Amino acid sequence: MPVDAFVDLVDSLRPRLPRRGLSPACRTAIALRYLGGGSYLDVCAAFGVHPSTMYRALWEVVDADNSTPSLAFDFGLGNYQRRLDYAGGFQSRRNSPFGYVVGALDGVAIEQEQPLASDVQCVADYYSRKGFYALNTQEICDADYRVRWMSCLSPGSSHDSSAFACTELGRALLDPTNVLTRAMAEDGHCIVVDEAYAASEVLAVPWPGCGRGDRWKDSYNFHLSSCRIHIEQAFGMLSWRWGVFWRPLRVPFPKQPSLVRACFRLHNFCRGHESARDCSTSPYGTDRVGGVVSLAPNDSVSADQRGRRRDRERSHIRVSMTARVESLGVLRPGVAPMF
Repeated sequence: MPVDAFVDLVDSLRPRLPRRGLSPACRTAIALRYLGGGSYLDVCAAFGVHPSTMYRALWEVVDADNSTPSLAFDFGLGNYQRRLDYAGGFQSRRNSPFGYVVGALDGVAIEQEQPLASDVQCVADYYSRKGFYALNTQEICDADYRVRWMSCLSPGSSHDSSAFACTELGRALLDPTNVLTRAMAEDGHCIVVDEAYAASEVLAVPWPGCGRGDRWKDSYNFHLSSCRIHIEQAFGMLSWRWGVFWRPLRVPFPKQPSLVRACFRLHNFCRGHESARDCSTSPYGTDRVGGVVSLAPNDSVSADQRGRRRDRERSHIRVSMTARVESLGVLRPGVAPMF
């Protein structure tokens, strides 16, 4: 993080940091170094503090970050002009035929250590199908890779569709009688998702089976994926910027969602700061030799799994977007046009 960006971050957090003890700049530097993947031993040695002081500074910065209004998530889906701005960003970045995509949604499994039986009702619920204990985190980003909405409420074994449906926003968007859902459906605005989610009037999902030979459905899937790639790239930026995700989270279970949310908000700060947005997050390819980054997309499901006929799901937005691709005559690259 450049010096001017660090100074601006400290100024934003200063009103919500304790006045006694370490300075706000020292507290923030300790927290950033830990979240960036530093060992607590190295952090303590570098700053000359006791481990208890280091962890206290970490949680003071995390709490200040999560309570600072200027760093808050602001999706604003109910605002028509905001939806137009989001849609314009996706259309300009990817030269997409879809001018009404307002966000990209996906879930990610954030690895954690095995939770204690005293912290959760069922430890097995947090064991994901990837073979480790995790938290299922849902995230929506815009075309600039900024996180506009996130939820870290579901255990790792939850399916992405179920995890999203359990959130307040998910319940609203999956309810056709909701005011927001009706407004988005009337304006044709949608959020792009992958096959793990159920089709609806505001969630644009791919056609199963690569369109089953239909070139327009195949073209729709391609351009939908071009919009949805933003959320995958945002996950990559998050995982490389915050090295705390490179290993299982080793913090008390009740504090894990707060730490994850703080990292997402700090990611937005870096994306929004002029001098920090283009900084390299992984300058060396050997930073993690022999290791595996634990932040990984979750629940890629084929059309014949989980007992659901995805080709029978009704979605007017998917049909209309496919019809638009056909009316424009836009085919997927590599497909010969019809004469």
